[in-house]
Amino acid sequence: MYTKKVDEFIRVRLEQTPNNTQIARDVKNKFSVLYGETELETIRKHVALRREKLNIEAKKIPIKRLFFDIETSYYKLVIKTFQLKNYIKYFNHKDIVSDAKVICISYKWQYEDEVHTLDWRMGEKKMLKEFIKILGESDEAIGHNGDDFDIKFLRMRCIANGVLMFPTYRTLDTLKKSKGGFRFISNKLDYLGVFFGVGGKETNPGFEMWELVTENNNIVILEKMIIYCERDVILLEDVYFILSPFITHNNNFSVLTGGEKFFCPECASEDVEMHKTYSTPMGIIRREMKCSNCKKQYKISNKDYLGYLENQVNAR
Repeated sequence: MYTKKVDEFIRVRLEQTPNNTQIARDVKNKFSVLYGETELETIRKHVALRREKLNIEAKKIPIKRLFFDIETSYYKLVIKTFQLKNYIKYFNHKDIVSDAKVICISYKWQYEDEVHTLDWRMGEKKMLKEFIKILGESDEAIGHNGDDFDIKFLRMRCIANGVLMFPTYRTLDTLKKSKGGFRFISNKLDYLGVFFGVGGKETNPGFEMWELVTENNNIVILEKMIIYCERDVILLEDVYFILSPFITHNNNFSVLTGGEKFFCPECASEDVEMHKTYSTPMGIIRREMKCSNCKKQYKISNKDYLGYLENQVNAR
């Protein structure tokens, strides 16, 4: 099924990047005549097998990028109203019987295969303390709706439990990036995963799963919820790396890891080239660069481009 030319292309890319999903997409795009209709997951499995067989481990830059997701319980309320529409309109916080809490937190580090999970069986406070320490070690934390929901919800539960948490973290929200830069018919993680060909979320019975965990403390269902949450983290990482070349980033990892401004700000690779020159309305020259490793396109000043040229000369 895979020709020598394709396998040689895969071998080169295996040395350049640890991201098998990106390589699979490169194969699908470059050899579209052969694999245009092939499922991305099928190609990715072949790439993973080639990596294992050839024992190739790509160079990893020292970036601590964290992918995470949380599952929470719901608020329980006592309803006292003559008409339900009036209750919703004039909601009274005194009718809250119990607050929503964090049920579980799943996370993984970039380049690592294992997804880790903390859950409320260890106690919510202890769970929060452990994860906030992990979050603080990250150079960038990535979540889908992470800025508006996950981080804020964690902060709310931290203050309720007396757990200290920084006011801000270096984050990237894939929901914001998908809404801000594209016209997807839906920006839900499940849709994006299916749209990109990397699969959707784990199926679940719906609200009943949260009800059985919250009301009955059903351990069997809790384990299913953890599987659901961990699948979200894996899907999140795949979606992020597919979006990555198309979006503006919130960090410059080349500078962060001691590299130059003209190297790739996403993967810190030095294997970059100038793609195009343009001018701003004020007559300021800018350079568009392209990374051969992660396919990121980015902009640098003309001054930094001169530094890039000097670096190229010195490297010869």
